[in-house]
Amino acid sequence: MDNFLEQFNDINTEQTFVPQEVEKNKPLAIIAYIIPILFFLPICGDKNSTYCKFHSNQCLTWLITLIVMSVVRVILAFIPVLGVILNLVIWLAILAVLIVFIIGAVKGKAYRIPVVGNLLNVF
Repeated sequence: MDNFLEQFNDINTEQTFVPQEVEKNKPLAIIAYIIPILFFLPICGDKNSTYCKFHSNQCLTWLITLIVMSVVRVILAFIPVLGVILNLVIWLAILAVLIVFIIGAVKGKAYRIPVVGNLLNVF
């Protein structure tokens, strides 16, 4: 599984993470991924940490992605059978990405959302 996840890892960003900052701010990053509206939580933990900045940016991107996916799911709900199946697939994909983010935060990795992970860099 690690080989699969490494394709989403930003090695250059990960190399800038300080191990002490990672350990100190891990819980904030995990909470922010679980409750995406709290995307600012890691940056509140340490404004100068590249780990916190990275995960705050990814959480904000995750929140925007979830909003877009929710709109898509609502639209798909109007299609009788196919809509239910596609909603289930989208929900499972969202759950899988959430698990990957949490694993990345715990391991001190810099996993980015495929396709849109590089688009937003606010912090």
